[in-house]
Amino acid sequence: MTFQLLEVEHLKIWDSQTGGVLVPDSSFHLVQGQCLAIVGESGSGKSLTCRAIMRLNQARLYQSGNIILNGVNLMELSNKDMRSYRGKRLCMIMQNGMRAFDPSQPIGTYLLKTTAVHYSWSRSEATAKLAAALASVGLKEPAAVMRSYPYQLSGGMLQRVMIALAIVLEPDVIIADEPTTALDAVTQYEVVEQFVQLRNRLGSMVIFVSHDLSIVKRIADEVLVMKDGEIVERGTTKDIFAHAKHPYTQYLVSSKLALRQHFTRLIGGVDVAEG
Repeated sequence: MTFQLLEVEHLKIWDSQTGGVLVPDSSFHLVQGQCLAIVGESGSGKSLTCRAIMRLNQARLYQSGNIILNGVNLMELSNKDMRSYRGKRLCMIMQNGMRAFDPSQPIGTYLLKTTAVHYSWSRSEATAKLAAALASVGLKEPAAVMRSYPYQLSGGMLQRVMIALAIVLEPDVIIADEPTTALDAVTQYEVVEQFVQLRNRLGSMVIFVSHDLSIVKRIADEVLVMKDGEIVERGTTKDIFAHAKHPYTQYLVSSKLALRQHFTRLIGGVDVAEG
């Protein structure tokens, strides 16, 4: 198997209309099988960074630097070539499942169109692979799910559909942008476990964006902390939680975990970080 590597070098993102710099200079890398969590409060630049990797930020937001996946600089690809990378090489699982799918067509239609872009499977072969993947993430009636429209499925089910699609596409990089934020505590736990299994199954590089540090503690190898568009600290998950150096990181760790633990005690539930 070819060794996989994603390198982000001196990424800068700015608003072409206002001139405001949103991400001044970010650099980081991932290797095959690694999960990097990006944490920080709203507006810290987490989602902007992820969309920049996918080249999916709004047209008025410009970016410079290098984003190199297995030796190919994604910043130099044409829009057509970049589209071929999305899905098969780079897969993004978004916070709001409703925004990921075309509301005017059944889920199965979208899934089959997506696989047809990257594989020359027959319709029956693609359907069988998708059904198997849907079943593997706990969706008990794959055929019914594929006939359903997005509004007919819950947020947790839509997240599982996106995970199932990743299983079929086997991307080099999976970017999960706040995938559990809109879910209740029980569904959060179930979806996080699906991410753990997905990572173990594919061995892909994973960027997991979250403000929930208990989930980060469960799933990530390393943590990158962003504040006001800048990376203020990076380290192993163990070191970040036990020996955070930057005052902002110390604040995040102490306040967020204390709040999460208090909430868990109140509801008498199980924290997703456990297990």
